[in-house]
Amino acid sequence: MSDIIANDWNAGSDRYFAENASEAIIDRIVSDPMWAFPEEMRVMLRAAFPDFRGRRVLVPSSGDNAAVFAFHLLGADVTSADIAERQLYNAKNIADARGWAIDFVHDDSMKLGHIESGTYDLVYTSNGVHVWIDDLPSMYRNFYRVLKPGGQYVMFEVHPFNRPLTQDKDDLFRIACAKPYEATGPHFDIPNHHWRVQDLFSAMTGAGFSVRSLIEFHSQTGCHSCWWYQDARAAEADGCRLSDWKRNPFAALPQWIGFWAEKGGRL
Repeated sequence: MSDIIANDWNAGSDRYFAENASEAIIDRIVSDPMWAFPEEMRVMLRAAFPDFRGRRVLVPSSGDNAAVFAFHLLGADVTSADIAERQLYNAKNIADARGWAIDFVHDDSMKLGHIESGTYDLVYTSNGVHVWIDDLPSMYRNFYRVLKPGGQYVMFEVHPFNRPLTQDKDDLFRIACAKPYEATGPHFDIPNHHWRVQDLFSAMTGAGFSVRSLIEFHSQTGCHSCWWYQDARAAEADGCRLSDWKRNPFAALPQWIGFWAEKGGRL
């Protein structure tokens, strides 16, 4: 299953980077590294680490590497790991062109076989990671393993409450159900897993993490990841009308979920 996913990402990587890591986006991250994170995640990250200088940060399933570049610019020693070699190639080209010293490692987030145990202050995953993971307990055990004692894990992800829902074919602003919440998958030809909140929480705590904070929040314009729009410019041009739940009932639900957990005692 991992090979299917890696091959698909490798095949589409050049187009993906052209859309998600353009010069304009990279320049925006350079001018304000925290722009790479939603506001609610900025608060969580600052609470975990008021200063990233000298910290070792691992970003597994690094994707567009926006978070990787941001952490580097904030002064961290960053490792970017991904199962798709072409994703790493494209990210490394950006880093090399800017003179950024970032380690790029070809690795599976469920194994992290090339990552040494007990070496990182922070493991961070961005939205879109968990759908590609078919073994959450293994992934979280390895996140726990590579952290130093007292190390932190921070993530944000699509809120699982959105997964069962879709748009009505006759009315795009009317909610329809595509599947039960409990139907976690795999779904589709390129396997997707729609994990529930309890699956995320259980995998973390089962690995030994102590959850310090859980937040549920809505997409806001002006940050790196928009929900209803292709980018922040499109949202601003529309006056963010799709974020109004009275106009768009999907907006009544939180779009994102975030966790902050610590390597240490269990709940």
